[in-house]
Amino acid sequence: MCFLYFQCNAENESTKKEPPPPKATTVPFPEAMYIQNGCISCHGPEGNGRGTRTHLLKDARIPNFQDKTTYVNGSSKEAIAKSIKNGIPGSYMKAYSHMRKNEIDALAEYIQKMQRNNR
Repeated sequence: MCFLYFQCNAENESTKKEPPPPKATTVPFPEAMYIQNGCISCHGPEGNGRGTRTHLLKDARIPNFQDKTTYVNGSSKEAIAKSIKNGIPGSYMKAYSHMRKNEIDALAEYIQKMQRNNR
């Protein structure tokens, strides 16, 4: 019978060390709500209606948050909050009734800050 014996020591260990993980980034609460709830996928990072899923919604009218004239239920913070909470019937905008009032308010304010025209 033959036995092979392998000795483990520091010489056999890899001297390569893995790089440290990247530092955590902090995202403001309103922006986090926009990202976490998927708004960014349809409305885009700048709110211009050009998100990563827009091509899947060919005939949909996706509001450009930068243009107040594209809002279905109005562009006030209250109207935006209502659209978030209840959704918009007949559109791809579903209701986000699972969100807390402070989350909806923060998100509505974030969306309202994207507005660029004052029509």
